[in-house]
Amino acid sequence: MGCGRWCGLGLLPVALTITLGLSFLTTYIIAWKDGHIDAAFPYISDTGADPPESCVFTLMLSLCAFLVFCIVFVRYKQVAEYNKQDVLRVLRLNRWSSYLGFLAAFGMLVVASFQEIYIGAVHLAGAMATFGGGMIYGWLQCVMTYRMQAGQTNALRGRLLIFRILLCTFSTLSFLSTSICMAVANHQFNGTDGNDYRHNETMHWKKGDGGYEAHLASAASEWAMGFLYAFFFLTFFKEFQRINLDVHIRLRLQEDFSFATDRQPLNEGIARLDEDHDDDGVW
Repeated sequence: MGCGRWCGLGLLPVALTITLGLSFLTTYIIAWKDGHIDAAFPYISDTGADPPESCVFTLMLSLCAFLVFCIVFVRYKQVAEYNKQDVLRVLRLNRWSSYLGFLAAFGMLVVASFQEIYIGAVHLAGAMATFGGGMIYGWLQCVMTYRMQAGQTNALRGRLLIFRILLCTFSTLSFLSTSICMAVANHQFNGTDGNDYRHNETMHWKKGDGGYEAHLASAASEWAMGFLYAFFFLTFFKEFQRINLDVHIRLRLQEDFSFATDRQPLNEGIARLDEDHDDDGVW
């Protein structure tokens, strides 16, 4: 049995986690090797600020943004399918969480396209949309997981809910730590970093510059937040295994050009859930 058949759309969160990890690792190694960053906890964006690593950063992070968009869409359709007869609260949460998930995906695309040393304000706005939107998306998913398992005693579901809550808790703490420590570090900064100091971006933060400890705490929290982000999406793997994607293509015949309202479109993309809709489908 092939992996695609066994995994279903579970390949999406796996692909996101691998691609995001490779993106961080590859750009970090290239930037450090070329002397563009210091080895001790640069910001993630610093590893993709200068060429050639900026090219890799843009390419791979754009792919990650596409994968996030796909995962959010599949999760939205999955929850909607399994809760057709459910209370409206879950469906409303599902809709709003999808909006935030799409916002996070778009923010990731902005981060990939606008380097911090050239258009810092746009880059920062994209980062806030990515991490902030992703954080709230995670909490809404936890609430939906709790509501959809209410009255059931499946131990695995309970452990998954607890794991998701823990990921969201640490992600929220990392988000707050990154934001607060970054503000403190920038306020205390009183040095320059030579030729690499552009548009108030500190690519080489020295211990004597002021705010060095706060800078390290902020950067380390950002790295933690990035990996927690990926691990949360990975928790969808088990549920996405039960989903297949079927694409049907039909040749348009001459009579299809009539104005009849009952004609079908040329291409039909159908996300199909497995027929065995038992209570193990969505957690």
